[in-house]
Amino acid sequence: MPESLLLQKAAESSGIAGRFRGFLQEKTFKNGVLLLILAIPSIYLLWRMPPLWRDSDGFNQIASTFAPKGIIHWLPGYCLGGRLIVSGGSILGSLLTGHGLPYVSISITPLNDVGVYSLIVCQHIFLVYSLFYAVTILSDRFPLRVLFATGFALTPWLYVYAHCIGSEAFSNALVILIVAAGLNCLTTPDLTRRDVLGFFGLLLAAALTRQINALFAALLPVALLPCTLNELFVPPAPMTETGSRRDKPRFRSGRRFLIFALVGLCAIGGSIVVQQTMCWLFRVPYRSTFGQTFEWRLSYLQHLTERKRSAMLGQISAEIRDPVVTEALDALNRSLSQGENWANMFLFYKIDEILSRSGFREMQQRTWQIDLKLNRIATTVVLSGEPHFLHAVWTDFKQWPFLNQTDLANPPFILTDWLQTQLPVARYGRLRGLASFDHNQGYYETTWKQVPYFHLADGVPMVVMAGIGIVLSGLALLIERRRSRTQAGGVCVFSMIIVAVLISLGNCMSTFFGGRFYLPVFSLFQLAMFLGVSLLGSVLMERLETSRNPR
Repeated sequence: MPESLLLQKAAESSGIAGRFRGFLQEKTFKNGVLLLILAIPSIYLLWRMPPLWRDSDGFNQIASTFAPKGIIHWLPGYCLGGRLIVSGGSILGSLLTGHGLPYVSISITPLNDVGVYSLIVCQHIFLVYSLFYAVTILSDRFPLRVLFATGFALTPWLYVYAHCIGSEAFSNALVILIVAAGLNCLTTPDLTRRDVLGFFGLLLAAALTRQINALFAALLPVALLPCTLNELFVPPAPMTETGSRRDKPRFRSGRRFLIFALVGLCAIGGSIVVQQTMCWLFRVPYRSTFGQTFEWRLSYLQHLTERKRSAMLGQISAEIRDPVVTEALDALNRSLSQGENWANMFLFYKIDEILSRSGFREMQQRTWQIDLKLNRIATTVVLSGEPHFLHAVWTDFKQWPFLNQTDLANPPFILTDWLQTQLPVARYGRLRGLASFDHNQGYYETTWKQVPYFHLADGVPMVVMAGIGIVLSGLALLIERRRSRTQAGGVCVFSMIIVAVLISLGNCMSTFFGGRFYLPVFSLFQLAMFLGVSLLGSVLMERLETSRNPR
């Protein structure tokens, strides 16, 4: 080969390599910018504030007795994963400070600042990664990615809960990953086994972190349902001269609908199997603890007249036909009739007292029976359609759309202050001396009030984001409805809003009204808004580029 030709080929290879290096450097720089934007709030909180705690639940989830509540009530996704991280960090901290190897038990987690901060740092890293992944899935255009990263960084409650000991820290990140992975599954032309298994893993992890997350199994089936029905009832596109379809293969959406419906069911079933297996390993009876949660929903009874309350509780007793339940409900009715304050765990402790008198001495068996009886009460009330219960549900359901960022960011500060008041109690003795409790009572609430970042968008209801997402995605569909990504994105926006409403309804029917129960709803509305911006922005940018560079 002539020397000149060799030199030319070498130059071409060098040019390709140079362009490739330049591409990698540009991509690395852009990703670095996004990660920096997303990490700034985490860095601020880690530098500025000690770890927060979601009241006694946070302590119980990572440090108290693991079984059975860590398996069937708070679930093992956080209760096991979180305490393993804390245990590892605490062991390292104990060794580094010369205290030797501490006593290690899954039910008595060693606690020191190194262990607690290890979990907090992991939670921040997990959150930042999930947000970064969502940003890259929402758009392939760097200006829009910067916009979305900035939007996430200006959502303080995301970072506040990542800085808080409590299952919401894992749940929030998993919700964002589920939506991003789901959007990827909807828009990818070639669905791979890796995509399906990855989405299944996220659904399973989320369902093992908080029970309400099981509703995310409906996300993709709801999004795929319109296209599936369209394939069933609309004739396929005609054949071209070459014998191929002008459009995508028929029943593609239908096949994906069946795949993800099965994936969702398997994730829910898998979470139950994991809980049952862990109950078997720890020798505790498996059961639902829905009744314990539902007891908080029964607080509306205190506002009824004695006659109406007596009639309702009598109806429940007659339907259940259990003397223990009847005695407990009668005691509750007498308590409220005498003007005593509502106690959220009144029925739990009263049934426990009755069973103890009846000869149930073993605690595991007694708590099992308590849960079974509370579950029967909850099921009876829910299925009865009792007007006062429905009114209480509707009253709460009308409130949640108007929650804002400040409402969601507030609880960890208030709850950490409350936990500090419990330090004299013996069971919380291991918390004494941790950095979280080095301050005076009220420190965290004062901090929350004084830091403007925690009050961003105060007064702006989260339902506004859902409205923006609907309007923008609708405009994108009107402008460019034939674009497959626009179609997939549009149905995903509506699917997210439907799932958000289902989650809200589930919360209103099962427990009291609290801002932290609606964190997934806010994330779904925010992601719906960002996706609407992405769809409309991409369509407009493509049209602008086409007008500038006509063929």
